[in-house]
Amino acid sequence: MARKKIYNEPKRRFTMTLTETAIQWLEAEQKQIGANSLSDVIERMARKATQKV
Repeated sequence: MARKKIYNEPKRRFTMTLTETAIQWLEAEQKQIGANSLSDVIERMARKATQKV
């Protein structure tokens, strides 16, 4: 089953390699903001950053 498009655009698979420190920060941020996944945390950060421009 395809996931619902939240941002009205398709997503593309992207692999990252991070330090344990970065992963722990992302996990803490995920809990704090109630994000569904670590990729959702990154998506929200990117969208917030691009709104400031």
